[in-house]
Amino acid sequence: MDNNSSNPANSSGKDSKAAAPVDKTSSQGKKSFNSYKRSSVRQFSSVLSVMIMLPVFVVMIIFFVCFPRSEVSQIEKRTLAKFPEFTVENYFSGKFTNGINQWFTDTAPFRDDLKNNGNSMKSIFGISTQDSVNVVGDIKKVPKKTTKKTGETSKSDQSGKPAEASSQTSTQASAEPSQQSSEAQESSESKPQKNYREMDAEYTVENGVIVVYQDGHYRGLELFGGGSGNAYADSLNDLRSSLDSNINIYSMIIPLPCEFYTPANYDSYTANQKEYIDDLSSRLSKDIKIVDADTVLSRHTEENIYCRTDHHWMPLGAYYAAQEFAKTAGVDFKELSTFKPQTIEGFVGTMYAFSGGDINIKNDPEDFTYYIPDNYDKCKTDFYDTDFTYDYTGSYFKQVGDPQTNAYLTFFGGDEQIVKVRTNVKNGRKLLLVKDSYGNAVPGFLMNSFEEIYITDMRYFQLNLVDFIKQMGITDVLFTMVTYSAFGNNSYNLPELLNQAQGQTITDNYDKGDQDADD
Repeated sequence: MDNNSSNPANSSGKDSKAAAPVDKTSSQGKKSFNSYKRSSVRQFSSVLSVMIMLPVFVVMIIFFVCFPRSEVSQIEKRTLAKFPEFTVENYFSGKFTNGINQWFTDTAPFRDDLKNNGNSMKSIFGISTQDSVNVVGDIKKVPKKTTKKTGETSKSDQSGKPAEASSQTSTQASAEPSQQSSEAQESSESKPQKNYREMDAEYTVENGVIVVYQDGHYRGLELFGGGSGNAYADSLNDLRSSLDSNINIYSMIIPLPCEFYTPANYDSYTANQKEYIDDLSSRLSKDIKIVDADTVLSRHTEENIYCRTDHHWMPLGAYYAAQEFAKTAGVDFKELSTFKPQTIEGFVGTMYAFSGGDINIKNDPEDFTYYIPDNYDKCKTDFYDTDFTYDYTGSYFKQVGDPQTNAYLTFFGGDEQIVKVRTNVKNGRKLLLVKDSYGNAVPGFLMNSFEEIYITDMRYFQLNLVDFIKQMGITDVLFTMVTYSAFGNNSYNLPELLNQAQGQTITDNYDKGDQDADD
């Protein structure tokens, strides 16, 4: 009985063990089914992804192939790459195919809009703190107290006076200011200005441009690394020795805005421009008159004298500098209240591109206000190409493209030309401005000061400067440019101006039928 009673138990146990393979087979079947399901899901997902991405790629191909290519970037202020010219040599050297690749990527349809949207998306995920710095490129600290570089020499006259000698002025501007504007100017010049150089500020850095948050706004600043200024000094001294002493020569170097707005926590990365300008001025001939724009501008730093979103100064800053020049030259000069202000709202200039597309610059536009003189309708503006061939007579103030990105082109439209302004002033004074783009904002304030004003860019002028001055009967020559040009590579154009195209007869061949400005 015991055995019989145990048999069922044993039998039951054996049955249980015997049943295990059946359960294992069932489990394997379930696993196989689950694997099949997962494989099916993966395959379905892959097919779905292809079905989704294929139309996207088709749309992208249609977009890049069929839509018009961009030709100019308003953000970067440049003409985009051109389709390369095919030659056998370019093809086998790889230049042709490389040029196609560059053209294709550089001229994407709606390029600026895509960059703007991309920068906006990056800003959504960006994290910025007051102490964070993103440096791209070779940015180094610069010396603060020395302006002479070891081993650099100049043949410049060492007997000249330093830049503080702006007291070389002959007579004060004779135009009587209104009582209201006089009081405003006196108040502005006597009021202590905020010293941004002694204040810490939130900032980011991209490609040598510092974006600073000050007074509730973002400001883009190019940093100044110094330079010898030898080409500038030697050229002005050579010109002085080549002209009669009755022809006046002036030097007015404009500081970059980083001179006044660089915060203390980044001050060691930009040089003191006043020291460099003063040193350069001390190497000029004593017969060259110095216009100290740096000191003048330092009295108005809380005013709108520099652009925040562009690398240029504002017309208001140019007004204060032009006023100082007029005092030095001893010519009449009208007060700001006599000018008619014109404002372009929503201006975002070059600093958006220079800062690598900093979205804070784009989202913080500014007002660009320029000023039309009261005798503007009695002046005529003639336009010439860079070898002084007459082109047309037109408007000095003009709109070029989108004013919200090209506001600074309001002044006669650009640099690669020679401009002549014939005013209703009859004082026999003829001014030649040798400038970079900073100088474009100056002449409009001098239309009541000179009989004729010639404007040429030191980077594009094709004639001999000495011959031009003599043959045009120029009485005053003003060199006005930013420190970047006076101390940087642009200054190397100045010696060329004195040597190129010597002995050429220059003809002022504007339309004789439109010769005289209205009285």
